[in-house]
Amino acid sequence: MNLKGMKRMEIILDENAGFCFGVKNAVDKAFKEAEKKHEVRIFTYGPLIHNKQVISKLAEQGIDKVDDIEDIRGDEVEIIIRSHGIAEEKYRQFEEKGLKYVDCTCPYVSAIHRKVKDYYQKGYKIFIVGDKTHPEVIGTNGWCGYSAQILEDEITVDKLPIYDKICLVAQTTITKKIWDRVVDAVRKKYKNAIIFNTICNATEKRQESAEQLSKTVDCMIVIGSTESSNTNKLYYICKENCNNTYHIENAKDLPIKVLKIHKKIGITAGASTPDWVIKEVIEKMQEINDNVLEDQGNTADSPESDMDNQENTLDIPENDTDNLGNEADSSEADIDNQESMLREYEKTMRSVYPGDTVNGTVIMVTDDEVMVNIGYKSDGIIKKEDYTWEPDLSLKDLIEIGDVVEVVVVSINDGEGNVVLSKKLFDAKQNWVRIEAVFNENAPIEGLVKEIVKGGAIVEIIGIRAFMPASQFDIGYSEDLSSYVNTRVMVNVIEFNREKGKVIVSRKALLKKEREIKAKALWESIEAGQKLTGEVKRLTNFGAFVDIGGVDGLIHISELSWSRVKHPSEVVKPGDKVEVVVLGVDIEKKKISLGLKQTIPEPWSTVKGKYNVGDILEVKVLRFSNFGAFVEIEPGIDGLIHISQISDKRISKPSEALNIGDIVSAKITDIKSEEKKISLSIKELKETTEE
Repeated sequence: MNLKGMKRMEIILDENAGFCFGVKNAVDKAFKEAEKKHEVRIFTYGPLIHNKQVISKLAEQGIDKVDDIEDIRGDEVEIIIRSHGIAEEKYRQFEEKGLKYVDCTCPYVSAIHRKVKDYYQKGYKIFIVGDKTHPEVIGTNGWCGYSAQILEDEITVDKLPIYDKICLVAQTTITKKIWDRVVDAVRKKYKNAIIFNTICNATEKRQESAEQLSKTVDCMIVIGSTESSNTNKLYYICKENCNNTYHIENAKDLPIKVLKIHKKIGITAGASTPDWVIKEVIEKMQEINDNVLEDQGNTADSPESDMDNQENTLDIPENDTDNLGNEADSSEADIDNQESMLREYEKTMRSVYPGDTVNGTVIMVTDDEVMVNIGYKSDGIIKKEDYTWEPDLSLKDLIEIGDVVEVVVVSINDGEGNVVLSKKLFDAKQNWVRIEAVFNENAPIEGLVKEIVKGGAIVEIIGIRAFMPASQFDIGYSEDLSSYVNTRVMVNVIEFNREKGKVIVSRKALLKKEREIKAKALWESIEAGQKLTGEVKRLTNFGAFVDIGGVDGLIHISELSWSRVKHPSEVVKPGDKVEVVVLGVDIEKKKISLGLKQTIPEPWSTVKGKYNVGDILEVKVLRFSNFGAFVEIEPGIDGLIHISQISDKRISKPSEALNIGDIVSAKITDIKSEEKKISLSIKELKETTEE
């Protein structure tokens, strides 16, 4: 057989074809659990992934799927949660039934669940871009009480009602074209939209590379289950660029006759397509390729047919080392090329360079560094100083194993073979965009007061330094700002200039708005007799003003304590948190009277049984009158020592024997609780002592 001048058809495998991290992790965990089949019965809750071959292999290992928790019977049962994730309520049902489970939810999907739950609890309406029948979308909807609006395209947005604030997320496998169109429609209709692009980075890259590949080949093969959402999307993306695009589930479905007439064939596969299926397809295509060459060789032995055979040869560029097929000049070279192609497929590690933005999955967390799998031959490390602007926080409080992070590559090798990564560099790029959006939408954002400077303070907002003038800290002017250092405050961005790096913020406007809302609610509900908690704002000679929720009420000096008070500062000071009772409300004059002493028992109500005639007490001299000295038995309870009972000697006035503030011993001689009177005697006590 003469092979001289013959060339193999060119077969190009998309570098992003096949299992993504989340699916691979789920499948690996499931087969590991299968080893326990002699100990427990194992089920997957719904299909683990959308791939019949994987489901069949799991069934061979004794792992079946179940679609309803109520169908599970018996003890020693274990559930494997599918990679698409489930609703929050399903976890509670597992626990109520006492079922053990292994959570194989994709980390990307778990991150979406956390976002949806967080913003739902903050009062946001949740929008999900995706297929409402897809298990991932159904599961995600379950983290906001199944109240989300599911958007399948931008047209749906026009039909929705107006919401005060919304949070938009995406099904991880939705196409970027659909996402971009929906985002544009949402931004035009809703000004207070929080938008998270939760399309899986691996999905996005797979779709982009498949699209590019389909533009350069004569025929495109898309491998994956017909039930797989991401595989179906790959098919339609490729079909737009290459008419000869075929969706197959395994090697048996290959269109052999079609393949024989094409020179350049591209292969891609969905995220749920396992390695062994892709390899079987490649090997089958190599076999077809070899058969074509053999047929051409047999024909080429006949001189009469040389010219015809040359016209039918499957031609590819010579010396093309970037693709998996190489020029074959001998049968030995054919075998080498086949093995080379399979080796190339197994090289699944990505290439990374300093400055690249990459996604990674957290595989280890310590107090000082995070280890991340970025799909490279070496793992990445994020030092604490490259992760957060908060040096006092532990990384364990900020991130968990399985979380997905987006980072910037700083260096390929830190000297120990690790890739150096930075989350702060990535955040810095994104956060200017976020702050600009907050500025345009006049939405509040949290900041940390870092230091006091001339005229105000520096407030750090998601890593960006902003200035807050002293006049914008509070409703009233704050003389001393030092108490705000290292405190978190909600602010509005009132001036923004990215080119100059200028951000000015204000807390005052938010406080005013918050105060108005609280005040309105308070005036609608307040009534005499209510107990409220407030903060002492300022003192006067006649009382203390207390903020009880957007409105100041007055505690008159006479209502501060059961005992006599010369000035409110004897009882309270600005900043104190106090419980008060509403004594009176004048809505027309906007006045509220409060009482502090009413929150504790009236002292005279406890006298009966507590004090008895004949008791000897230590009392404090408070004031004098012509007929005797008033003494304090306890705060709120005064007694009288008559002038005739102060001394055994004759005196014309109490000051001849006592001084204000003296602590003296005296004997109770009479108690009239109803009249709030207690009589005491120093003289009788002295006579008793002498006897």
